[in-house]
Amino acid sequence: MPTDQTLFDSEFLKKLEMLSIAAKKAFRGTIKGEKRSTKRGTSVEFADFRAYSPGDDFRRVDWNVYGRLEKLFLKLFMEEEDLEIQILVDCSTSMSFGEPKKIDFARRLAAALGYIGLTNLDRVGMALFSDRLRSIFPAVRGRPYIFQMFDFLSNADCDGQTNFNACLRDFAQRAPRAGVAVVLSDFLVKDGYASGLRGLLSRGFEINVIQVLDRSEVEPNLVGDLKLVDAETGDTKEVTISAGTLRAYRAAVESYCAQLRQHCLTYGMNYIRATTDTPFEDLVLKSLRAAGVVT
Repeated sequence: MPTDQTLFDSEFLKKLEMLSIAAKKAFRGTIKGEKRSTKRGTSVEFADFRAYSPGDDFRRVDWNVYGRLEKLFLKLFMEEEDLEIQILVDCSTSMSFGEPKKIDFARRLAAALGYIGLTNLDRVGMALFSDRLRSIFPAVRGRPYIFQMFDFLSNADCDGQTNFNACLRDFAQRAPRAGVAVVLSDFLVKDGYASGLRGLLSRGFEINVIQVLDRSEVEPNLVGDLKLVDAETGDTKEVTISAGTLRAYRAAVESYCAQLRQHCLTYGMNYIRATTDTPFEDLVLKSLRAAGVVT
């Protein structure tokens, strides 16, 4: 994966800089930034009043209220702080499938979302996972870290079976604070995905699920007698592929993806399904915007 500006051309980078990662709720930040926080501070947007206490700044007293009530009240304003964005990328062996590989598509999408966050003064962190949390890029803030982030993603090679639920629960427990989480995976996991996503939810994260599949996984053109090999476990299965088998397979895939989508909607998560042949700019500038991942 390139780590210089050839990853995205200059025109696309300009388009990315016009976007921001969306957050439906306020999160408690650490330093002053560009997102609304749950704290009360000294920005220009009015939030509330509270009674005066000795030692408070008289410049914040609302004298109009004092004139009416003869009591001292302070104006409180909404503090604006940085949003924390965590991007979790599935690097299990199944993500190495396809042309282009699903992992390459996922890394490029992670890079685009990270770029949007860093250019908007959000804090951006990343994690690579498969059978375990393999590598973590601690949350950073600002443009100087863009190429470090790209370098981190360039090491996202695929290896190991998917231990989706344990990895996401582990990450949620380690996270220093909540924010927006983006999970990039094919979600082809034997043990399901519910408890892992629930771990992020219980920690307070606002979750965006992006399912990355290869076109041939959705609409295969196989035919005849074949031996299928599981990329992660090595398990084999001999099958005879007919037109009827393909119809049943496609219906099963659609049903599985629909269940994932419904699970996300039920628990207030955004869901996007993308195949690796999707035009990348359309995905970022149109589909992610329509889904509410970016604005």
